[in-house]
Amino acid sequence: MLIDNLTPVSTPWLTPVFNTLVKSFQSGRFAHGLLFTGNSGLGKFKLAQQTAKYLLCSNKQHSDACGKCHSCHLFEAHNHLDFHLLQSESNKAIGIEQVRNLIDALNERPHLGDNKVVVIKEAQLLTTAAANALLKTLEEPQGNSYIILLARTHHQLMPTLYSRIQHTHIHPPSDAELVNWLASQQVQVSDKGVLTQFQNCPLLLLNYLIALQNGEAQDERRQCVEGLFALLHQGERLFEFSQFIAQSVESRLQLLFFMLHELHKIKLTTQPLDEHAVYAFALPQLQIWSEQLSLKSLRLLCNEVLKVRTLLVEHSGLKKELLISSLLIKIKNEFKEKSAC
Repeated sequence: MLIDNLTPVSTPWLTPVFNTLVKSFQSGRFAHGLLFTGNSGLGKFKLAQQTAKYLLCSNKQHSDACGKCHSCHLFEAHNHLDFHLLQSESNKAIGIEQVRNLIDALNERPHLGDNKVVVIKEAQLLTTAAANALLKTLEEPQGNSYIILLARTHHQLMPTLYSRIQHTHIHPPSDAELVNWLASQQVQVSDKGVLTQFQNCPLLLLNYLIALQNGEAQDERRQCVEGLFALLHQGERLFEFSQFIAQSVESRLQLLFFMLHELHKIKLTTQPLDEHAVYAFALPQLQIWSEQLSLKSLRLLCNEVLKVRTLLVEHSGLKKELLISSLLIKIKNEFKEKSAC
């Protein structure tokens, strides 16, 4: 069973963050506008749900919502009239009309209890007009309304909007905490390279490992090595490798970056890759490739991969297959030079 935002699963790395929010509310220092940031797979939305449930609970306990009152039951049934979720459709911009409708709902009296809560997923997709409309609401907040924004980083928001909200950044758990948590979910990890691959983001990693165990996914790292090998030795495989990356642009370009970065490390040191290296399993092949590229080429290619990844993540309208194919041709051409230094 894959984990989604509706699946009940323990998230112990979020507990200290939630406890801090509860203490802030209890001491009267809770802001009407909140921002939760962090990588995908850390549970930003789960934290937002838990916070919203607590704010709406009519019988708040010392450390959490009661889970027993009518408000909690409605929230768990996804039928609470004082909870509103605003999110993008197919990664499209969140427009001003959507925000205006949200503001109208906030201006109404609560249907149950004292508070109303709004969660905005992918807040970086707010248009300038939508963000400005939201800014006005945050500058003059209703006494019983709370707005929770979710984004990867605070840099994705307008500075004026960011200045009106209380920011909480979610950090990934340590290796030991993550491995122990995965074990509690009946998933064992012996290869720490996979932790690096997913940047210790528990929910993404758990879904991936479950899919691997069930035979529903393949090891993307090995596919990346095989794809690059085919690209270098069989030019006609360019389109196939490009398609593989395009299916999951953000994560697979990150994998390509990890490979080039580790090739760079191999050239700079005679020490073998450590256990946290994403491609430690492919060291013999990486050593061969490292001899075919100069340090200058590796630095150039690392920058190119990150540039293309940023473009495709932040601008959904771009022709990703074209950009990826162009990137792969640049990589192949740098290998052809074989100008090791």
